[in-house]
Amino acid sequence: MKTSMILAGAVIVSLAGTGCATKKYVAKTVAPVEQRVTGTENKNAEQDKQIAAERNDLTELDRDLSRTKEKVTDVDTKATQAGLAAQAADQKASGAQMAADGAKRSAIEAKTFAETGLDRMGQRVEAMNTFQMAKTVTVLFAVDKATLTPEAKQQIDELAKQAGGTDRYVIEVQGFTDKTGSAELNNELSERRAQAVARYLSNQSNVAVRHISVLGQGYAQPVADDKTAEGRKQNRRVEVKLWVPEASAEKTVATNGSQQ
Repeated sequence: MKTSMILAGAVIVSLAGTGCATKKYVAKTVAPVEQRVTGTENKNAEQDKQIAAERNDLTELDRDLSRTKEKVTDVDTKATQAGLAAQAADQKASGAQMAADGAKRSAIEAKTFAETGLDRMGQRVEAMNTFQMAKTVTVLFAVDKATLTPEAKQQIDELAKQAGGTDRYVIEVQGFTDKTGSAELNNELSERRAQAVARYLSNQSNVAVRHISVLGQGYAQPVADDKTAEGRKQNRRVEVKLWVPEASAEKTVATNGSQQ
């Protein structure tokens, strides 16, 4: 509007200066100018509205961008937190796996130890139930006699002493005769000879009766020619054998070896 007035004023001044303008001429001349100015002003107003609208759009877009940035920042923060949580979970999983591996190794070692222990126990049980002869002595007798000589007693004492160093043992006593006389008499005589040895073991050597096994064999297992005096002497005998478990035998051997 201000621009329109300035233009109109300029025209009036110009016409007044020339002195030949009339009001009618001025009106015809100024009207188109005012229309153009008004159109320009309307266009400027419309442009101002468009600019204002675009400014509002830009402001709204800026707000949207700000909200988007906030969302992106929030998503990034959550992603970072999720990554840290995943890393912590992975560390825990690794620790759990290590613990599981350790437990597995311990279980395998315990199983191996138990199996080894069972194997050793089985071997020891078998060794305790498998007997072997640790010592044997042969006691000789006079013709038709069942009396122990001093030499025979000494032999029996030595065997009993060795038996005393073991936890479990059996003393096997078997009596024999030469071929002189009947089989019935020889069986009875071999029994008396075996009983004489067993009685001495129990009464003099303090061997429990439960450890003694006695049997009279007669003339069942001769060890020499019975046609000679020396042969018959060797057959008039009692064989005394000390049987111990294999485990006890190993212990006895180790002990005797250390004493030597």
